[in-house]
Amino acid sequence: MNVSADSKSHIWYLYSKNNAMKKTAVNLISLPSPKAGFNRAVLVEFGSYSFLIISGTASVGPRRQTMHKGDFLRQAKQTYKNIKNILASRGFKVADVIKWKIYLKDIKKHYSLFNKARDDFFRQNKVSRKDMGASVCVQAELCRDDLLVEIEAVAFRCNK
Repeated sequence: MNVSADSKSHIWYLYSKNNAMKKTAVNLISLPSPKAGFNRAVLVEFGSYSFLIISGTASVGPRRQTMHKGDFLRQAKQTYKNIKNILASRGFKVADVIKWKIYLKDIKKHYSLFNKARDDFFRQNKVSRKDMGASVCVQAELCRDDLLVEIEAVAFRCNK
């Protein structure tokens, strides 16, 4: 297998003469696909490698309702629970996540609470510091006024 990067777009290309890439949409009954035009996640399989690319996920329930309105810590915990369920649906573990992108509605107000929720989540899932993956946290407008945190994740594993 060969791996190369396009320096203009920073997109990685994986290619091989014998292996085709397979993409599978991932949506859960407990976390239905959004009304907007995207999937909760996409599983990308290429030879013996799998990536699970999780779309922005928030404190949303089975009827697409916002859960824990006004309570940042509970929203963060629910968001992590939703991500863990998406990971588990395709046999991934929290430690398989290599990249986290966190969006906070008010970074000054909620960053310390977010760190507590993140530390608790990793501790509960027995993820060591070296296995936490890379991350970035930014302030952003979210898709609903009552959401306070949204998280994207990319997980990777070698299937052999």
